[in-house]
Amino acid sequence: DKFGQRAFVGKVCMDMNDCVPQYREITADSVQETERFVTELLEKKYPRVQPIITPRFGPSCTEDLLNALGDLAQTHDLRVQSHISENEEEVKLVESMFPAYQNYTELYDKNKLLTSKTVMAHACYLSEEELKLFSLRGAAISHCPNSNFSLCSGVLNVRKVLEHNVKLGLGTDVAGGYSASMLDAIRKTMVASNSLQINKVNGTGITLEEAFQLATLGGSQALGLDDVIGNFEVGKEFDALLINTKASDSPFDLFSADDFEVIRTGSMINKIGDDRNISEVYVAGKQVVPFSSSV
Repeated sequence: DKFGQRAFVGKVCMDMNDCVPQYREITADSVQETERFVTELLEKKYPRVQPIITPRFGPSCTEDLLNALGDLAQTHDLRVQSHISENEEEVKLVESMFPAYQNYTELYDKNKLLTSKTVMAHACYLSEEELKLFSLRGAAISHCPNSNFSLCSGVLNVRKVLEHNVKLGLGTDVAGGYSASMLDAIRKTMVASNSLQINKVNGTGITLEEAFQLATLGGSQALGLDDVIGNFEVGKEFDALLINTKASDSPFDLFSADDFEVIRTGSMINKIGDDRNISEVYVAGKQVVPFSSSV
């Protein structure tokens, strides 16, 4: 909050983990520590930093933990973030671990973790029934193409998700891929979509304009913040980047004849630009990069 950032921060919860036993928690302790974290963060009354309920993902949580976390989300009216259907083996594992549920999505839904305030990463292998349930609950998906490619997890069919009227934004999965950049997420979204077009899964790929919208307004819709941020509509808070296409260390050069069209469409920035072209960052109208103590 001191640095003007906007964030939803969660304590990762898991009470099953044979791979890294030291990360495994006692169920009651995980719930208690999560409630303590939520309470203390809410008491700080930060304007843009809020708690979020974070079960690591289905295979690392017992039903008791999932249910208790669902209760916490419901009691405090909190957002929920986790992973779902990232790869095929994960889907099969969930089916074997939780045979009482029809599918992975129902595991979250029956434990009060699939709501209009839920964002699930990946979702590469959701069935028609699961996508319909996502739409019915108003839950969102965070498309993480870099991570999906890097881990050979799968390719999310963005067109199919949007056809089911499911909210969709772009993400990075933190360390799952090799970049935390939204520009990279835009590029990889287009590459992933093009791969589906090449394999005749879809007729057309995602355009630059569509990918850019997913990274901006789509992300704000996924987080339930589209009435506050996501574009430059009058009345919304000013979250923005100031882009310098002629930065001294820019990875590309512009020539006078190209300037207007390149800047107008943003094509050069989205194709080969990077953080060197970002000269200023604003959150809620305050300049946070370069950082000023007045924020």
